[in-house]
Amino acid sequence: MNCVAYVRTANKKNKEANLLKQTEMIKAFIEEKNWQLDSVYTDTGSGINMNKNLHRMIEDAQQEKFDVIVAIDPSRILRNSDLSSVIGKLHEENKVHIITVDKRVDTLLKDDITL
Repeated sequence: MNCVAYVRTANKKNKEANLLKQTEMIKAFIEEKNWQLDSVYTDTGSGINMNKNLHRMIEDAQQEKFDVIVAIDPSRILRNSDLSSVIGKLHEENKVHIITVDKRVDTLLKDDITL
């Protein structure tokens, strides 16, 4: 499986450490499954540009550039009801799987996303 990681933090104090920790956890998760990590999409801070790379990742998923999106937990990727709906459609329409390391979301096991 060709995977991408999505990491995000609003914590400006330990931004780099937080992003690195998330990335390493996702890499270990993907490695365990013998999948391939293609890219890491990263967003930091808050405000108008907060989800810039999340939107870029969604566009890439719609173009079927990868098979799976991996995040640490649902709060990283399912930011609000509008984005949750778009992420759900990625799975339904583009067959991109959504998985969180904490196992609360895993469309490979279950063919729908409960948001």
